[in-house]
Amino acid sequence: MRFERKWNIQRPSLRSFITITISLIVAVVLLCSTCFFYLRTSRILRDNSRESITNQLNQVNSLITEQIDTIDSVIPLFLSNNLILDALESPQGSGVREDKRFLIERQMSYIYSSTLLSDKNFTDSIYVLCDDDTVFHTYTSGTLENVTDKIRELSEAINTSETGLMCFPLASETGHIYFARNLYNSNTGHHMGILVLNIDSKKFMAYCTKTVNPEWFITLYNSELEILSDTDRASQSRDLKEQITLPNTGITFQEQRLSGEQYYIAARKLGKLNLTSAVAAPKELLLQDLNGTLKSYLLLLCITILVALAAAIIISRTVTRPIDKMVFHINEISNGVQDALPPMKMYREFDTWANAFNDMLEKLDASYNDNFQKQLLLKNAEIRTLQSQINPHFTFNVLNTIAWKAQMLDNEEIYQMVISLGELMRMDILSKNDSFTTLEQEMEYVKLYIYLQQMRFEDKISCTIQIAPKLMQYRVPVLCIQPLVENAIVHGLEPKKGKGRLEIQVLETDEHKMEVNIMDDGIGFQKIPDIPAIYSSVKDEHTHIGLKNLNKRLELLFGESAHLRIQSEPGHYTSVSFTIPIAETK
Repeated sequence: MRFERKWNIQRPSLRSFITITISLIVAVVLLCSTCFFYLRTSRILRDNSRESITNQLNQVNSLITEQIDTIDSVIPLFLSNNLILDALESPQGSGVREDKRFLIERQMSYIYSSTLLSDKNFTDSIYVLCDDDTVFHTYTSGTLENVTDKIRELSEAINTSETGLMCFPLASETGHIYFARNLYNSNTGHHMGILVLNIDSKKFMAYCTKTVNPEWFITLYNSELEILSDTDRASQSRDLKEQITLPNTGITFQEQRLSGEQYYIAARKLGKLNLTSAVAAPKELLLQDLNGTLKSYLLLLCITILVALAAAIIISRTVTRPIDKMVFHINEISNGVQDALPPMKMYREFDTWANAFNDMLEKLDASYNDNFQKQLLLKNAEIRTLQSQINPHFTFNVLNTIAWKAQMLDNEEIYQMVISLGELMRMDILSKNDSFTTLEQEMEYVKLYIYLQQMRFEDKISCTIQIAPKLMQYRVPVLCIQPLVENAIVHGLEPKKGKGRLEIQVLETDEHKMEVNIMDDGIGFQKIPDIPAIYSSVKDEHTHIGLKNLNKRLELLFGESAHLRIQSEPGHYTSVSFTIPIAETK
């Protein structure tokens, strides 16, 4: 009683339960709404980001394509100039006069100034490479450069068999790209030379990405070149080219991790020069408004939970105060300090509860008095019944008398059967006081049982016992073999037509354990029973309940490894065995 009362005090109170429950409900609802708000809003922002990034990519691609078309459209203007065309068509070798060179290069500057390229200011210089190794060069907006080395490198990089516009970088420098086109004679179709435009890649990208958020970066690349809007994002650009998967047509939109940072990426292949353009925007930047809103929402969530907690405490105290008062008075009643609950005037339900409790106390008191009188009468009746029960000694005396009469009449068979039955009953009574016995005593009991069954069935049942003598003094559970022998005789050998054989084996295993095996050549099991599922039945006496009881005892004493094992082949044999640790008697 003291333990139960202490345990009840340690349980959480109703007030704590109400407070925690209300707080948890409010917190879970708010957290779910927060998660829903975040996921829903992030999905909307992601869709908006996809649309925004895709639009920016389309604008960038449009500007890049427009500039490439402008560069390509400028080249024919240089061929329309007679001085330049004459220099290309009339090879003069490296001995061209300086005054003529000056006039041609000045014409190149005039032509460039009249084009749209001059307004965009990303062209550094222009080269005209004639097939006779004559070179004409003019600066537009770039810095001075080593023309001789540049011409040599350009000649090695340009494919003279390419008929379209070419775009390539030079290995000796960064920050520049070169657009070139082979020039052919319009009459003969013979190759005349090459026109090359030196483009500042940084200015080119700045012009093409002027509408893009500066926090984003754009990369334009193919197998030969790479142009970045932000040169500090070179590592991100490398990761992007390795991870991005491009469709043959259309725009791809993906989320990738570049140099440890999440990016939304839109990319597309351009028809011009086999280029690919990609716009990458930091995911954190796009979701920063959402994160700021979420922080405000979480602050509001914490305030709401605190308010809900305060409200829960107030509500729980209001509800539980009359309960605490009632519990106090009930404890007083249990301690004998008072006899009934006082009126509970806080709520109508509690007042009704108090009245019902007092009525119950009165009925319990009356019932207790009635039961006490009944118990006294029952006790007296039991005493009288016990006094009239037959003493077991009387039973043994009667059996001894029957045995003596049988011996007097020279009926040795009846005499032995009565003596065996008496010994069987005596050992059964003695076995109820102990859980264990020796294997030798257990086998004496089994032999008596087998003898009585053999007398009953005459010569129908034969029995073979194989037990090593050294095992006889080891300890075994009481009645662990007899139920198996009984099961074999009753369910296997008795229904069999003709004679049957029973074999009992007790062996020592390699693991120093005792294995008990009961075998018979009876009718066998049509279906091996599930021992734990066996149930007893008043109508059916053949339910193998003895197997279930023995199996349960073995598992309780030695663990699950000691459970019964059944093997059977219908019409041929049945084997029931178990294995237990070897233990000497104490």
